[in-house]
This record gives sequence, structure tokens and C-alpha cells, in this order.
Amino acid sequence: MMLVADVRPTSQQLLTSQAGMTWLQFLVLLFITIFFLSMSVPLWLEQRRVTQADVDVEVISEAIKKYHRHTNQYPKFLDDLVSDSGVDGWRYPYLNEIPKTPWRGTYVLIPKIYKVCMANDGKNVSEKYLLGGSSEISRVYLEGRQAIQYWWQTGSVD
Repeated sequence: MMLVADVRPTSQQLLTSQAGMTWLQFLVLLFITIFFLSMSVPLWLEQRRVTQADVDVEVISEAIKKYHRHTNQYPKFLDDLVSDSGVDGWRYPYLNEIPKTPWRGTYVLIPKIYKVCMANDGKNVSEKYLLGGSSEISRVYLEGRQAIQYWWQTGSVD
């Protein structure tokens, strides 16, 4: 009968063996991981900024509608939502403060076309998100029949 020798490595052999990754392999793996993260994080941040700007514009638009219900007129400036400008029916601050855009710019009220949008103030915002851009971030703040009439005349809600 033949005995089979035990072929398990000793602890000393395990410490000196070349099993596992070399430093070069580890560095290559680390470089590839950092490369893919650096490609995906800016896209995620941009989407997060767009979502936040969209929410901000919606909140401002709702505050304008509430202001209109109380005063029976639309504000001429966004500051009218924060502090009393002497308008009859003004009840309380409709916003605590006017938020800054996620790009650290400002929002603007355009009474002539009943829109709230981002100002073209030279901050790092892409042109496509500004008024008239292909992905414009804005809201029409008219209510009721006026909103329908405005939409019908211009052919678009935003």
C-alpha cells in the first residue's frame, strides 16, 4: 500500500510564496478604479445640481402663487416674497430667504412672461439650463385660467 505525502505548505512557505497580488497589480487596479470614479462623479454631481435647481424653482413658484392668493397680485421682485413691501394682504414671509442656485448664482423673476428661472450671471452654469436653453430650468407661475390662456398663446407651459 502506498502512502500519499502531505502536500500542504508550511506556514513559512506561505509567507514567502508569491500567492496574491503584487504591488504593481494593486497599483494598476487602484488606477483603474480612480479613473472610473473620476468619470462618473462629475455626471452625478451635475444631475444633483439640476435636480436641486428644479426643486428651488418649484418652491419659489409655489411661494409666488401663495403671495398672489393673499394679495391678488404677483410680486415684481423675488425680495417681495421675503419681506413686506407694503402690499395689501401680505401676511408673512413666503420664503425665509431667496435660495442661491446650486452653481452659487441667483434666481430671477421675469414678470413680463410670468417665469422664475436662473439668472445669466456668469456663474458656472451651463447655457442649456438658462432661460431659452434646450434644458431650461424654469416655471410659469400663473394660476387658473390665466395659466391656460398664457399656455395657449405661447404654445408651451414652460
